[in-house]
Amino acid sequence: MAQQKLQTNALSYCMDLIGGKWKPIILFHISKGINRFNKLFNEIEGINRQMLSKQLKELEKSGILERTLFPEIPPRVEYTLTPLGKSLMTVVQAMNRWGQKQQEEVKVTKKKDSQQATLFE
Repeated sequence: MAQQKLQTNALSYCMDLIGGKWKPIILFHISKGINRFNKLFNEIEGINRQMLSKQLKELEKSGILERTLFPEIPPRVEYTLTPLGKSLMTVVQAMNRWGQKQQEEVKVTKKKDSQQATLFE
């Protein structure tokens, strides 16, 4: 029972750090070299500026991202993965692979269903 609670607490800890709709997507894009706010905003479909800003601040606060402000005019900010953030990439990549596999299976199922529907018409 204590072991099970410890595992649940560990999963809750992970979800607190990277849970939600946007954080894994943001981490994925930053790992691919998209590390400026506007580039992230343009790449991530469906996110608004306020949500992106909030999620970036949370990831920075939790030690997953590092924010570097360059003293230029206009100011430039870049985000990079910390060692902790890099260690999470295996999780994010596994989620991506799983999602791709599921999308392919759905396509195959829909194609089969469509072909069967045509046979019965």
